[in-house]
Amino acid sequence: INKIKFNLDKIAKKNIISNAYIFYGPENIGKKEVALRFIAEIIKTNNSDLQAYSKIKENNYPDFLKIEPTYLLKGNIVNKSEIDKENDQKTGPIIRIEQIRNIKNFLGKKSIQSSKKFILIENAHLLNESSSNCLLKTLEEPTNGVFILLTSRLNLLLDTIISRCQTIRFKPSSYQELKQIVEQ
Repeated sequence: INKIKFNLDKIAKKNIISNAYIFYGPENIGKKEVALRFIAEIIKTNNSDLQAYSKIKENNYPDFLKIEPTYLLKGNIVNKSEIDKENDQKTGPIIRIEQIRNIKNFLGKKSIQSSKKFILIENAHLLNESSSNCLLKTLEEPTNGVFILLTSRLNLLLDTIISRCQTIRFKPSSYQELKQIVEQ
């Protein structure tokens, strides 16, 4: 992961940013954390907002949009992070077309604090067919947005979406890397 962070920092500092990335690898390996730090580094490089990371992490940055899978619960759409663990769900979470359409509205407005807008899509493999196709159209149109899709199941994304993104693979740490982390 340190090598990935190093390379992403170089990309941000040199301002050679692609408009779309897929961070893929096992669950809970740190993809989201690396994505948030990458976004903050891009912001810092372009307008020196040193508080960008904490604002993004709190989902309180005006040019940042987080999309996460949702459940339909008693007629209401509820984010996966807000659902009770005890709640017995009949259907799994998905990313809905309305959420992807919201990205177009978000990108259609002028950036407030940054030169770009940032969209983080968690568990991108949970895009349903219509939301996948809608995202594909959004990715095809040149925008001032940077997309980062996080997934542990790259094979469930449309090939056409994958082909429009830079893919970055996160691997589990080796025994030597873990030993070094513990020693530090």
